[in-house]
Amino acid sequence: MQMGYNLVEQSELAGSLPAGPTVSIPSFPSAASRGTPVTVPNGAVLTRLCYSCDRHWEVSMRRPVVVLSLVSFMLCVQLPAADTVTVDHRLFAGLAHMDGIWAALTVARDGKVYIGLAYHGGDGHIVCFDPVPDRVIDLGNLTQLCGESALRRGPQSKIHAKFGEGKDGRLYFGTHAGYWWNYARLGTKEGYPGAHWMAYDPKTGKTEDFGIGLRYEGINTGAYDPLFNRIYGLTHPRGHFVYFDVSTRKSVDMGRVNNWESICRTLGVDDEGNVYGNSGAGQIYKYDPRTDQITELPLRVPTRPKGVSLGRDYAKSETHWRTVIWDDMGKRFYGVDESASLLFSFEPRVGPQGEVRHLGQLSTEAAKESRDIPYATLTLTLGLDRKLYYAIPQREFDYGGSSGAGVSHLITYDLKSGKTEDRGEMRLKDGRAVIGLNAAHTAPDGTIYFVGAIELREEPGKQLESAGRIGNTPYRLALVFLRPSRK
Repeated sequence: MQMGYNLVEQSELAGSLPAGPTVSIPSFPSAASRGTPVTVPNGAVLTRLCYSCDRHWEVSMRRPVVVLSLVSFMLCVQLPAADTVTVDHRLFAGLAHMDGIWAALTVARDGKVYIGLAYHGGDGHIVCFDPVPDRVIDLGNLTQLCGESALRRGPQSKIHAKFGEGKDGRLYFGTHAGYWWNYARLGTKEGYPGAHWMAYDPKTGKTEDFGIGLRYEGINTGAYDPLFNRIYGLTHPRGHFVYFDVSTRKSVDMGRVNNWESICRTLGVDDEGNVYGNSGAGQIYKYDPRTDQITELPLRVPTRPKGVSLGRDYAKSETHWRTVIWDDMGKRFYGVDESASLLFSFEPRVGPQGEVRHLGQLSTEAAKESRDIPYATLTLTLGLDRKLYYAIPQREFDYGGSSGAGVSHLITYDLKSGKTEDRGEMRLKDGRAVIGLNAAHTAPDGTIYFVGAIELREEPGKQLESAGRIGNTPYRLALVFLRPSRK
């Protein structure tokens, strides 16, 4: 009788799977060729399954093993400890209950960091981190800023996209809903009033409310174009392409471009003011502000064929890009798809319609061929060193909706050499884990900023100020940052 097992790392098993037999290997057989069996202690045989890494092995036992659970035993082999990226962090004082963030992070030209914190079922907040005095400031409650605190309807719970900095120095954005337990009323007047187009002025500290865009709909995806001075968005739940022209104070609805369960999460704006989105099976569309028309392009981004989604909400589309960023030097977009963090470039000015190139995958080596690779994040940013930075969790991550906590890894892609590197686990200075991140931006001085969930540790006699739990791990939102070497 021979029993087959999958090989996983010790850290992935701790506290989550039933204990199985453990093999201790003094020297891992990395030189073994693919398909070559290697005998190790305790009667186990390892067979290398992958040419490119030391983490994909088939493990078989030479003697029978009795399985008493419906869950398969997993053989655990001690591997060398992963590299660690030590990051700095700042908490948001008085806002421990904020429970998520999606993309809403922008570093302004003066180096100040603007963040939109979400609170499901309540009011979101805008905060600012000023690195010079090293201070975090709460700029306001979104529902109050919209003048809706007394309505007793769905609150303004989120900003679901990056802020856009205008030529006038103001930060432009749209709001979003987050009252999901009352979801049946979201698209009605009894539920959510609708997203507001807004601008925050750092000079005066005041926020201007331009009013509601599309009634009863939130802004699920957004972007700002300083050339035409417009705020763009995709609405939820109906997936309409909308924009607000700041100069004319006119709000426009261009109609539906996505289904409710698969709304593209990032709009890309090039340096000519053209806006790009994704729909269907990875197809790119273009909005031209000069003609006020949307055109479907004969281009698709690379995606993995959708199968059974393991560990994630099956409604997540897995067929669009997750995020794209514009590289002004190269005159192209870089992005990752939703399904497996597949990296691609999109050059809109190559040929008559543009060109898409698949560049690789921003993932840990162990997860690349896995069906249950975590859903892509919104953390792609381009450093001053011409490297793409991306944070990927090691377990499916959606804040309090996650089944368990893992540790994010920092992945980089060098645009000059084409080399992808897993820099290791992201941890705070005291060793606590960065569980998952979902927003990123690069500062003028080269600092890479992220926002997301960090691990909290309970201390006897102290009240824990947390946003909730991810699995059994208490968490809180934090600004996380690192300063890459300029060498």
